[in-house]
Amino acid sequence: MKARLIDNQTPIGTRSRLAQELPLRTPYLLQVFPVYACNFKCNYCVLSLPNAQRGYISEQKFLDFDLYRKSIDELSHFPDKLKMLRFAGTGEPLLHPQIAEMVAYAKAAQIADSLDIVTNGALLTQQLAEKLVDAGVDRIRVSIQGVTAEQYGKTTGVYSDIDKIIANLTHLYQIRGRTQLCVKIIDSVLTSDTDEKEFYRLFGDIADVIAIEHLLPATPLIDYTRVAGKATMHKTQNGADVSDAEVCPQPFYMMQLNPDGMVAPCCGMESPTVTGNTAEQSLTDIWAGSKLNAFRRMFLLGQRSNNRVCASCQQFRHAMFPEDVLDADAERLQQCYRPDATATPEVKP
Repeated sequence: MKARLIDNQTPIGTRSRLAQELPLRTPYLLQVFPVYACNFKCNYCVLSLPNAQRGYISEQKFLDFDLYRKSIDELSHFPDKLKMLRFAGTGEPLLHPQIAEMVAYAKAAQIADSLDIVTNGALLTQQLAEKLVDAGVDRIRVSIQGVTAEQYGKTTGVYSDIDKIIANLTHLYQIRGRTQLCVKIIDSVLTSDTDEKEFYRLFGDIADVIAIEHLLPATPLIDYTRVAGKATMHKTQNGADVSDAEVCPQPFYMMQLNPDGMVAPCCGMESPTVTGNTAEQSLTDIWAGSKLNAFRRMFLLGQRSNNRVCASCQQFRHAMFPEDVLDADAERLQQCYRPDATATPEVKP
């Protein structure tokens, strides 16, 4: 197998201890959520539910390119580069007709160390793959939904052409240049050790990085015991032990730009709050603003249950790493995020 197998780490490697870095002048991550729609209806995703049952995510389907461009321009005003700009969210990024142009614009702006796309791979045609590589995408992460057509159909509800997925990835691997191709699968779709071996056989020689991830209970709106299969959900998505942390680390290091231009403080499948509107505010102001600051303080003060979405959220515990745990530092960090704290980044001229 040519691919590098990873467990209990991200494709970019090790993480620093978050508590020692806070407060951040620049977010580590901006997740751009370009499309609130998907060509799959995976049984572990909120998009498998009727729209009325999903909770608030976005008021529109596609992120406007002009609003996206404004946001990218504003990222250059932070004192440091992002560690990552990630095209992902509750939807399929490759459905956006300007996804390659989005990548190219961000690459030219030099606002992030890494530009990543998370995709199901079904739309990675030869033409689009070549456009994304030419645009300068640093990493494409492909989520595999089974090792047989039957498993794909059961998981996605609408799609079973695994041969097309393999063909798409084979071509991308051949023309990828400096782009890293990461292939991953969720353990809930693997029914036996034989399936695991078949996953490595099918994708191990057409990827740079390969991983088996653990099923993440992303929303209380779905009964994960029904779809878990052999997955136990005793590990985080990346393989660490699940902690009993109460402080969600995500609003301390990331923001998510939703398709309607609203900014969320995390990448949950239901937005717990809106911390700003990019049509009216800059990302630097939102990052240092009173709404996001108050949301962070809610966790540091042990008041997670005050927010309806956060009160029942398990996603953050299953998505975090040991380096992200902030509970032991919560009292000290309250001083950094007090209402009168001057958290405004040093904006570049």
